[in-house]
Amino acid sequence: MHEKEIQTIVLDTLQDFVETNGIEVNEVTPDQRLIGKNGIFDSIGLLNFLVDLEEILEEKYDKGFNLSSEKAMSRTTSPFLNPTELTKFILELDEE
Repeated sequence: MHEKEIQTIVLDTLQDFVETNGIEVNEVTPDQRLIGKNGIFDSIGLLNFLVDLEEILEEKYDKGFNLSSEKAMSRTTSPFLNPTELTKFILELDEE
């Protein structure tokens, strides 16, 4: 897995998700806030997006990813802050 490839998957999945669900976003970028103040998701929206992303990653890499695990929730910096942080987290999970 390469960072650029994973980031592209995250951004493409995010773009598809916001379009499919009618979420208004000017432009999906690596720094797009996902949760929190000015974030595009509430908790349910985030979980639905993560499920979609997990399915795409599993299909492409033939490996399961649990993006909403205890490990993700207990981090000092949330991996759900933006696509860049989420990409880093996915790469960490791949190394395990």
